[in-house]
Amino acid sequence: FEVWYQPKYSASTKKLVGSEALVRWRETDGKLIPPGRFIPLFERDGYISRLDEYVFREACHKQKYWLDRGIKICPVSVNISRATIYGANVVDKYLGILDSCGLPHQYIQLEVLESAISGKADIAKILEKFRSSGVRILMDDFGTGYSSLATLNMHCFDTLKIDKSLIDGIGQKDGETLLHYVIKMGRHLGLHITAEGVEHESQLSYLQEQKCDDIQGFLMSKPLNAEDALEFVKQYDELHKPSRQSLEENSNKLAAERMEREKGNADSSANV
Repeated sequence: FEVWYQPKYSASTKKLVGSEALVRWRETDGKLIPPGRFIPLFERDGYISRLDEYVFREACHKQKYWLDRGIKICPVSVNISRATIYGANVVDKYLGILDSCGLPHQYIQLEVLESAISGKADIAKILEKFRSSGVRILMDDFGTGYSSLATLNMHCFDTLKIDKSLIDGIGQKDGETLLHYVIKMGRHLGLHITAEGVEHESQLSYLQEQKCDDIQGFLMSKPLNAEDALEFVKQYDELHKPSRQSLEENSNKLAAERMEREKGNADSSANV
């Protein structure tokens, strides 16, 4: 098994803000077996929790490895199944993995399918324990299956990931109307909004208009293996590193703004 990473970007600035850890199974001949072929088998045979833990542990260690080498890392989200959430002492086990490798909690997030959360108060309590420790919770694939508005009001997650099926509705009147109100509801509830499966510039433009926070999809990047992901982050960091001139310009701007505020305060005091 290999852990791959698909980057996430700010919809407004297109800056790298994180990535999602994805599992891949490589055969002896080097070919990759798509997740859709083996994940259902693992769920059926009861091995999905072991796979969840493997990916989580690998992601944690890789994040810590990069961090110790001075690489500027962003949070990585890891999928966790309903079976894993219901497992014994899951919070203690996963936080123990985090702490054993010395990785600050803000660098790892958990993605949970909407269907695993909907109407399940016991799972909500478990997720809240993760949140109280600094691990952010992302509701994955919102808009698939029987989406429930009540789920949005459970307050056990931080980010709403809108499924590709809703993103594909961009360009159609009814599809855009539905997406508009989903994003609006999420924002009014204080949720961070991520759009999945963004593949076209027209979709990005619409999501920017709707004030969507982040995007993920082939438009920006396909999933990358760990080696390529590291090289990508290094190149991105170097490309977006502010120059000395821009730093000085920003410093001068801040100084000018501060002097303006001080002058304004002095004028206000003189008029009292």
